[in-house]
Parts: sequence; structure tokens; C-alpha cells
Amino acid sequence: MAQVDKASYRNRGGVIQRLVTAYKRFRYFTAAGENLVVKPSAEFRLVGHAVLEVGDNVTIQDQSFFQLTMPEPKVFIGNNTVIGRRNIITAKNRISIGNDVLIGSDVQIIDHSHGIRRDVPIRLQKAEIGFVEIGDDVWIGAGAKILMNVTIGTGAVIGANSVVTTDIPDYAIAVGSPAKVVKYRV
Repeated sequence: MAQVDKASYRNRGGVIQRLVTAYKRFRYFTAAGENLVVKPSAEFRLVGHAVLEVGDNVTIQDQSFFQLTMPEPKVFIGNNTVIGRRNIITAKNRISIGNDVLIGSDVQIIDHSHGIRRDVPIRLQKAEIGFVEIGDDVWIGAGAKILMNVTIGTGAVIGANSVVTTDIPDYAIAVGSPAKVVKYRV
């Protein structure tokens, strides 16, 4: 029976990963720092003058989805940040994610919402556009939802499956739906 050189298989995977990252870096990112890793099944839909910038040592895990649509979408991701699996990040205006941020799997970050006026059918209403600002050294637990017009302060922790609808102060630990501060990091 033939021997399989496992090291060459591992190396081949590394080569493929580097090729995927190089292609996606060229195709989708307006600026990217050193050591960017974009997993093969990460998906990007950018429209118009979309801006997608990332710092050094950023990892975007499998099945994450970035959608940057009209009018002027901008997404900035700082250094040493990990975007977990199956994240959805959709911007029509501005989403800023700081340095040293850890985002768990299945998180949604959205800087806009749909209009809900009574006098116009839902399907005809325009989006309400806002922003999301996430500070440095933040941990966002799996399944959390970060909605528009929210600032998450430096060092904050957002619990799994929480829905953030208001600002979270620096070093706060917030959980629930809607997310409420339960204590502070020591």
C-alpha cells in the first residue's frame, strides 16, 4: 500500500488558503494589513463605492457574509480581530470594529433597519440608516445581534444570544434581549 505524505497535504491546504485569501483581498478589500486570513466559504457582496478595510492579523472565518450596499457603506476592522463562523455584517453607512476584538459564531452586526410607518406599505418603505461602533478589546458571544445606532465601549463583553439595542459602556458585561449591563470587568 502506498504511503501518504500527510505533511504535503497539510501544506497544500495552506497554499490553497493563501490563494483564496489573496484573491479575496484583491477583489473585495480597499485596504488590508498583513496576515489577513479569509476562509474559502466567506462571502462578500459590495455595491457602488463600498469601503472594506481591515488591519493586521485579521481572520474571517467560514461562511461569514459581508454585505455593503447603497448609499455609502464603510466597514473598518482593526488589528488582531477575529470574525467567527457564520457572521453576517451588513452596512449601508458605517460599521467600525476595533482592535483585539473577538466575535463568536453566528453574530449579526447591522447598521440599518427597515421603515415601519403605518401610512406606507412595508415593502415600499426605505431603510433607516445608522452606524455601529465597537471599541477595542471587545468580546461578542455567539449568536449576539448588534443593531443600528449602537456604540459598544472598550473592553465590553456581550453575552451569547444577546440583542444590543443601546450603547454599552466601557468594560461592561451585558446580556439578554435587550442586552442589559449586569456587571463590569475587574
